[in-house]
Amino acid sequence: MTAYLLKRTFILFLTLLIVSITIFVVLMVIPGDPAQIILGIHATPETLQQLRHQLGLDRPAVVQYLSYMKDLVMGDMGRSIRYDVPIGSLILSRLQVTIPLAILSMIFAILLSIPMGTYSSLHRNRFGDYGIMVFSQIGLAVPGFWAGMLLILLFAVTLGWFPAGGFQPWEAAPLKALQSLLLPAVSLGLVRAAVLTRMTRSSMLEVLGEDYIRTAKSKGLPEGIVVYRHAFRNAIIPVITIMGLQAGDLLAGAIIIENVFHLPGVGRLVFEAIGQRDLPVIQGVVLFITAVIVFMNFVMDVIYRFLDPRIRYE
Repeated sequence: MTAYLLKRTFILFLTLLIVSITIFVVLMVIPGDPAQIILGIHATPETLQQLRHQLGLDRPAVVQYLSYMKDLVMGDMGRSIRYDVPIGSLILSRLQVTIPLAILSMIFAILLSIPMGTYSSLHRNRFGDYGIMVFSQIGLAVPGFWAGMLLILLFAVTLGWFPAGGFQPWEAAPLKALQSLLLPAVSLGLVRAAVLTRMTRSSMLEVLGEDYIRTAKSKGLPEGIVVYRHAFRNAIIPVITIMGLQAGDLLAGAIIIENVFHLPGVGRLVFEAIGQRDLPVIQGVVLFITAVIVFMNFVMDVIYRFLDPRIRYE
């Protein structure tokens, strides 16, 4: 187990290193001069050159990357061109929106998908099973941003139950802040719920067909014990795999949803940074999202061992 954890940790840092190099190279070659963005189009060549020197943009690319990685290891992600504040603090300030949004989306997806997938597997080829499969197919087909706009039209514009967008700070109005995240959470979690529903159904059907399940039934064990103590525990393992992948993917999906609902989260931050050519912020946010995804995969691999003792790592 220790050797496996060390190996996975090495892969985690190697992945982040490769991603950091890729992001740095891409941002170096795309058009856009940070000094020009800061000073504007009327800046003189002498002023631009002076600012480039202050920012270190006139140094070789390799030197710039090594300097960036040195600062990153020390916890310094650089400064935003647009806001002139440390990128790390800028991301942290936006996480108060993105993290609750991601948590609510995952809770919605789990609470909806696990019962539906389990029910569908226990009533295979019946009316309820067909209805759930139609729902999951619709959930997979409908883009999250379009679902968000439909929810705004129904629950915000027509019924007036929820705000159409914006965000109230948690410290000012906790209930209103939570209310402003409910529709975005449903929009973001709908596709995840559809995927988890189909995965739960498929995994449960596979486990219910195993010999040990038939043996447990033949011994006269109650249906609930057979399904939820024996079958569900083994069927949930591949579902958790998808949950781990989706947990990181929620941050990427939030980029669109936060813009639909005008939420000041990490997703809207990177969207604004792209429009404003704030390259350091783009670099920092992409690296942060990648780190979260890789770390979540690492955590899921460790959780497997405790969920299923049969799994051994070499």
